[in-house]
Amino acid sequence: MHAHLTNQEITDISSQQVFTLERKINKGEFSIESVGNYLPGNVLVIDLNTLSTIYMNKSGCNILKHSAEELHELGTEYFQSFFVPEEMDIVIPTYLNMQKTQDASRIYNFAHRVKTMSDSSYKWYFASAKLLYEPGKVVADRILLIVNEVNSLNYIAKKINSVLDESDWMKMHFKKFCQLTRREKEIIVLLVGGKNSSEISDILGITHLTVNTHRRNINEKLEITSFSGLYKFATVFGMID
Repeated sequence: MHAHLTNQEITDISSQQVFTLERKINKGEFSIESVGNYLPGNVLVIDLNTLSTIYMNKSGCNILKHSAEELHELGTEYFQSFFVPEEMDIVIPTYLNMQKTQDASRIYNFAHRVKTMSDSSYKWYFASAKLLYEPGKVVADRILLIVNEVNSLNYIAKKINSVLDESDWMKMHFKKFCQLTRREKEIIVLLVGGKNSSEISDILGITHLTVNTHRRNINEKLEITSFSGLYKFATVFGMID
């Protein structure tokens, strides 16, 4: 890994990590409480119905100089206490839009500034946020974030990867997965479920020609030529059980 990460590298690394963490929680491999304190940087969960922080790991609490209980009691004041208001005016509506659309694959990446009461100036942090689907639930009302100071992300990324045990194959192909549209992901799920183009056309209410166009785009984006390749993508990225 380079000594200095580019903006794209920062986005890719952080996206991979929040995706993997949420997927493992969703599959019941572990809970955020059992793994959060082993992850460096700020790992938190926000309740989107109340806009309150319901989980913060020890590292995040140390950064903000508040206990998890104190941060929870702040409620919506949490967003006013440590951040630039104009930045939160963008972040919070984006969270709520994610809750509304329930796009299980969307990852929201953003840079923002953080300052505690004892700090003399703001520091830049980079965050990746994803809806947190708890085991057995198809609707998410919580959002999971991994947040790290930009200047320390190089070192922290290695530690997070070690804890999450991300496979080399996933990291290599994650950018391809992110290129897929929501419709293309829907079609992949139907394809690996055994549906043909005609059946997919009826289910989604689109033409047979449109389905075939999507299938061609999927193969080009993922650089695959076989059903087994498609099935591996669907399995590794949590699109099927």
